[in-house]
Amino acid sequence: MSFHPDITMLQAYACGEVDAVTGLMVATHLETCPECQNAVAHMEGAQAQTMFEPNSEPLAEIDFSHMLAQVMDSQIRSDAREVYDRRFVTVKNRRFMLPQTLSRYADLVAEWRSYGGKVYSAPIDFGEEARVNLMYISEGVQIPQHTHKGLEATLVLHGSFGDEDGEYQAGDFLLRDASVKHSPRTKADTDCLCLTVLTEPMVFTQGVARIFNMFGRGMYP
Repeated sequence: MSFHPDITMLQAYACGEVDAVTGLMVATHLETCPECQNAVAHMEGAQAQTMFEPNSEPLAEIDFSHMLAQVMDSQIRSDAREVYDRRFVTVKNRRFMLPQTLSRYADLVAEWRSYGGKVYSAPIDFGEEARVNLMYISEGVQIPQHTHKGLEATLVLHGSFGDEDGEYQAGDFLLRDASVKHSPRTKADTDCLCLTVLTEPMVFTQGVARIFNMFGRGMYP
C-alpha cells in the first residue's frame, strides 16, 4: 500500500468536516492502513485536547444547531466505525468479502452492469449527489483513456490495477481530477475490485469510446 488520502483530507475527517461519502471512503481506507489510523488518532487526540484549553470557544457561543446538522450529515462516517457482520458481493462468478465499513451498506448495492463482459459496476445508493460504485475489472483488461469533468476517488479493495502513473494495490486510495488523463489496466493474471466515487461523468479522450461523450457530455460507469 503506497497511496493514501492527503493530510488535508485526513485532518478534515478527524474533525468531522467531510461529507458522508468521503467519510466512508476514508474510513474504508483506514480499516487496512495502520499508518493513516495512527495519523487520524493523533489528530483526533489533538482536537479533543483543544476543547479543554482555556482559550477554547465558550460553551454559550457554540452553534448547537450547526453541530446537530453536522452530526446528521456524517451518519455514514459514524456508522462506518461500528462493527457489522461481514457481507459478500458476487460478480462474474467471483465472491468478495466487503470491508467492515461497507458491509453495513451491502443491501444498498444494486445489480451489476456489464460492459463487454470485462468491466462491471454496481451503484451504491447513499442518496448523495456523487455517484458511488463498486467496480470490477477482469484480468487483462484496458479501459479506454479518459479524464474527469469533476473528481474521481478510487479505493482498491481487491487485486490491483495500473495506469500511466503507477501500480495500485489493495488499500491504495487515489484522487484524480480533470488534469489527469489515464487508461486503467489489469495484468493478465490479476483482476481488481474497487470502490469509486465520481462527482461528474468520465470523458473519454481516445478511440471509439469517445462516442459516449455525445450522451450527456460524458459517462458514468
